[in-house]
Amino acid sequence: MRWNGKKKKRVLIFSIIVVVAVTVFLSFNHIVNFYVTNTMGKDLPTLTSEPEFGKWYSVDVDGSVSSDGSKWQGYFRKGKESKVVLYFYGGGFSVNDFTAARPLDVEGGFYNDQLNTGLNVMTYAIKEWGIGNSDENNAFRDWTFIGVPYTTGDFHAGTGSQEYAALDGSLQTIHYEGYHNYRKLIEKLSAYIDSSPEQLLITGSSAGGFGSAILADDVMQLFNNPQNTTVHVDSSLLITDDWHRIMVEEWESPNPLSDVVSGDNIVLDYLVALKSKRKDVTILFDCSVRNYNLALAQTFFDSGMTSALPEKIGQAEGDRFQGLLKKMVMQMQEKILGSGIYIWDEVSQKEGHLTVHTATGTKLYFEKRGEDPSIAQWLQDGVAGDVKSYGLELLDQSY
Repeated sequence: MRWNGKKKKRVLIFSIIVVVAVTVFLSFNHIVNFYVTNTMGKDLPTLTSEPEFGKWYSVDVDGSVSSDGSKWQGYFRKGKESKVVLYFYGGGFSVNDFTAARPLDVEGGFYNDQLNTGLNVMTYAIKEWGIGNSDENNAFRDWTFIGVPYTTGDFHAGTGSQEYAALDGSLQTIHYEGYHNYRKLIEKLSAYIDSSPEQLLITGSSAGGFGSAILADDVMQLFNNPQNTTVHVDSSLLITDDWHRIMVEEWESPNPLSDVVSGDNIVLDYLVALKSKRKDVTILFDCSVRNYNLALAQTFFDSGMTSALPEKIGQAEGDRFQGLLKKMVMQMQEKILGSGIYIWDEVSQKEGHLTVHTATGTKLYFEKRGEDPSIAQWLQDGVAGDVKSYGLELLDQSY
């Protein structure tokens, strides 16, 4: 077949356009990756001496480890007040061999397995937009802020390790060291923080919300039992009868932690036990009404913990989660008198009216919602002693 000059010219022009487009695309991705890697958290200096007030640092912690055996570190901002925010990060879960073989870099993966896969981006979001920012409207801007990254799949509560068969057939080890990591971070920072602060806020989102509930009593002991303590759980609800077994057999959590769990709602068990032991603690809980991520994760527990996450969920899964959330809220109101609850609605998937996952580490944190205050204002009021609940009517709404 013979091509004329015009056809050759068109092919040449098309080829040039393709090459340019691909080059631009690759350059754009390179720029984005460079920005994420070098700006969103990576630019933080390492804490090596007395910190400056209000400046963020990464904190190297000897003996700490991510689930894949790689480096783990914490984050820190020294405040001007004798008040501390301890924030537990989220990042999925691992509860058995099936999940251990499927970290987030695998399609349909369950947990973040190393520090350099998104947690620095999370730190950036927290300090620029969320609860850790320095805006004058943020009541916690002058508080000391301790960020506890999450790369261990164990709700920050593990002390052991397990061998599992990776997807390629090789034998690998997952390190469930979340409890040790958090404790070692606090020990490392002890030279720079007030060991007996006037106020303490223990909080976290998603898996970090589970961690804040599980570790609240332990944290309070580390800080010499402050009388003014608030525990805030952001978007943490998963139901299974296996929680106690998981903590004992998979994560090897300390007995004082695992002994608390007796039912299928791990967060509720810990919050009820905490309030029973410490009458003065303030307990706050928020969650979106048909939380996409939690509804998706719940399908795994409902299926027997041996099935991959579905590619898509919708109305049925949203209904299932909304029912579980309503039940939890009712139990909190019955068993934890004086607790504050904030249920909110922010759609992330129109089909099934599935909603956004977390709030405190995102721009959503400061957004006012109709007649209700922002989640930030609700939390700040609760810490100040003005505990209220909002959005409970959403639990009875049909979607």
